[in-house]
Amino acid sequence: MKWWHGQKPGVGMVPVKKTWAPYLIMVRIRRLELVVFDMAGTTVDDRVDGVPLVLRSYDDAFRSKGIEVPMEVLNEQRGRDKWTVIRELGGEDAEEIYAHFNATLLGNTHQVSEVHGASEAFRFLKRNGVRVALNTGFPREVATRIIDHLAWKREGLIDSWTCSEAVGKSRPDPAMVHALMSGLGVEDPSTVMKIDDTAKGIEEGLNAGAVTLGVLTGTQTRERLLRAGPHDIIQSVRDLPGYLNTEGYV
Repeated sequence: MKWWHGQKPGVGMVPVKKTWAPYLIMVRIRRLELVVFDMAGTTVDDRVDGVPLVLRSYDDAFRSKGIEVPMEVLNEQRGRDKWTVIRELGGEDAEEIYAHFNATLLGNTHQVSEVHGASEAFRFLKRNGVRVALNTGFPREVATRIIDHLAWKREGLIDSWTCSEAVGKSRPDPAMVHALMSGLGVEDPSTVMKIDDTAKGIEEGLNAGAVTLGVLTGTQTRERLLRAGPHDIIQSVRDLPGYLNTEGYV
């Protein structure tokens, strides 16, 4: 069990923002009911020919209308609703850029794979009575194809999923996490864990009141994720079962 500052959801000692009380307290709360995973970069390896599909699709789509967006700007948008990003950066050409972006994604969904250990992490959670859900900034059609391609729903490895298009709000708004909780009958956000490879996804989890972990299998650095304030960072979802056992969450 770790020592943390303040109070967080979960089991153990609890980290909070530095502006909170600078003393240590011990908090014991209920076990996890639900873990919400991001998709691209967290559970889905979207690299095609070594380049993340999302970033390549953004770049191709903007360039199709003569717009050059620096890659570091695009990388900072990871985790957000894709239409929201393109609407903000694409100006009057946004609809055509989005159509190009979506078509590129749809044409490559068969090339993505799962991040090593994702299915094993899902199975571990299910064996321990924890429900498993996915959320994503992908368009609904793209997310559906990826989930079908990876057979996670078909094999009973996930209980639910949603996307920003479905809830009508983009990260870091916690609407997707709240929608999944509501659909699965989970009322207490302190029994929920959010896992994400992006700063926006980490902020989403914190805004939902969930225990929030970063993973380093995406394109954003540890330093960038730390600035978002996760409760902890692990290397990959492959390491989640060991982490949950060690920290007493299951």
